[in-house]
Amino acid sequence: AAHSFDVEDDNKPPELSGCEGCCVMCCFDCLTCCGCRNIICRKLIFFPPEPPFYKVDVDDLKNTPVLLRIPLPLLPQAEFLSDEDLKLMTPAQLPHSLEIQMLRLKTSKKSHIMACFISHPKAKDTILYSHGNATDVGMQSYAVETLVIACRVNVLFYDYTGYGYSGKPGLPSPAHIESDIQAAFDYLVNDAGIPANRIILYGQSLGSVPSCILAKKHRVKGMVIHAGLASAIRVLKPSLNKSPWFDLFRNADYIKEAKCPVFVIHGTLDQAVPFSNGKLLYDNAPIKISPWWVEGANHNDIEMNYARQYYVRLSEAFREFTRMGTAEPGESKTPPNDNHSKEVKKI
Repeated sequence: AAHSFDVEDDNKPPELSGCEGCCVMCCFDCLTCCGCRNIICRKLIFFPPEPPFYKVDVDDLKNTPVLLRIPLPLLPQAEFLSDEDLKLMTPAQLPHSLEIQMLRLKTSKKSHIMACFISHPKAKDTILYSHGNATDVGMQSYAVETLVIACRVNVLFYDYTGYGYSGKPGLPSPAHIESDIQAAFDYLVNDAGIPANRIILYGQSLGSVPSCILAKKHRVKGMVIHAGLASAIRVLKPSLNKSPWFDLFRNADYIKEAKCPVFVIHGTLDQAVPFSNGKLLYDNAPIKISPWWVEGANHNDIEMNYARQYYVRLSEAFREFTRMGTAEPGESKTPPNDNHSKEVKKI
């Protein structure tokens, strides 16, 4: 059976404790009782870039939507764009072998979210990619483009309600992110004609939440959890054994019901989502392959500082998902000797 690997936690981020920890817990408890949960989430959890890191234009000759983004060498390191940055946006130039499609999807909560579908001519699998916080379709497009080329997969990535040009600005919520990913999944299955057993969920950081929720509902091919959180409170207080009743984003519980094999990636020096969160998710997954504990990595640097290993490990995980096929919950197939730490608009 699969087992968790021990990693030294000497450099783990500080945990809220004592009076400070009690005060934070009591505040969340009281605010939830007062019906202020969504307001608090929008202020403390969701951080959509403003203005967005992309625009959508129309190609007059082809009458098709075009993704406008800042050229990668000029992309600022800041989380926010200046007026001068906005003037640098140009149509995305992808290799000719790749196809890019901009979509606007309607969710069950009446929101309209932006999505981008990049396809590879030799792809067999499709990734449904849920990005992290403080980013959007435009900022994430370069990483996704590289993923498509390196792993020969299709990728559909989307913005949550309140991010980019999705829904009404300032209205992200836990309920919305669930309906957002469902709309993206429905597009792949019902409109793109991709069977669920060819879809791999990829959730990075905040994106681990909608991915884990969807994995409970649908038997997809597999799921990658990259720097995922075990729950909202465990980001602040990772030593908790059980989520309090008012906790949000309970991935540690959701993942117990996942109907697919899970591959967990987490940096051992993650200062945003403590490493223990990733270990708990791995331990709770009923079907899993060996995790990749990235020694010395932080929260957002794995794709850049460990790029070669990153794409090799992902490709290996995708092949393992294929091999595992129709494994049922409880049939953990981790290799024992692996030491590797409804309305769709084409706008």
